[in-house]
Amino acid sequence: MKAIFFDFDGTLVHSIDLLVEIFGAVLRERNLPVPPPTELRKLIGRPLSEIFRIIAPGENVEIAIAKFREIESARNNSGEIALVDETISTLEFLRGKNLRLGIVSTKRVEVVEKLARELKIWDFFEVVVGRDLIAKPKPDPEPIFFGCEKLGIDPREILFVGDSLLDLGAAKNANSPFVGVLTGVADRAEFAENRAEYIFGHIGELVNLVRELKN
Repeated sequence: MKAIFFDFDGTLVHSIDLLVEIFGAVLRERNLPVPPPTELRKLIGRPLSEIFRIIAPGENVEIAIAKFREIESARNNSGEIALVDETISTLEFLRGKNLRLGIVSTKRVEVVEKLARELKIWDFFEVVVGRDLIAKPKPDPEPIFFGCEKLGIDPREILFVGDSLLDLGAAKNANSPFVGVLTGVADRAEFAENRAEYIFGHIGELVNLVRELKN
């Protein structure tokens, strides 16, 4: 293991509830029915265009995306979004073990960077892969391949950490070991049913795993 890649929303930051709120706000502004929060949560992690085609069929997707990004930009700050517990101490520990760190997200890089800088975690990461850098999002392995190419490592040499079945699918398609965390959209049963190698409550539990693997 040479590197650890992380999903962003629901893995490093508590942002899922806010994203659900924003989707609801966009739909209400257009006088469209709003699906239950549980249904919206399951869609988080997919590209915005795909989500709006599901929740607002027949609507102008580009207009909906523009409104979503307008609201997201206004609320993409530490007053609205907090780090998952033990995030900074975990990243410090991993860097201390000479592990290279990356982020693989379906957000655009600029959106990730703005919040990550404000939350003081940006400098931990050598590579950040956003939706704007790749053609095929998770569960396609392209985002993981892209990050690995940037670091000059094999996908089998990374551990991928995420909160959704899309993350798990990307890891499996890239032949990368996977850690599912329960701070986002998938629950323990879903990860277990889909054969995640590890399932943790939050990323802080990576510390013990890395100690075991390094030993």
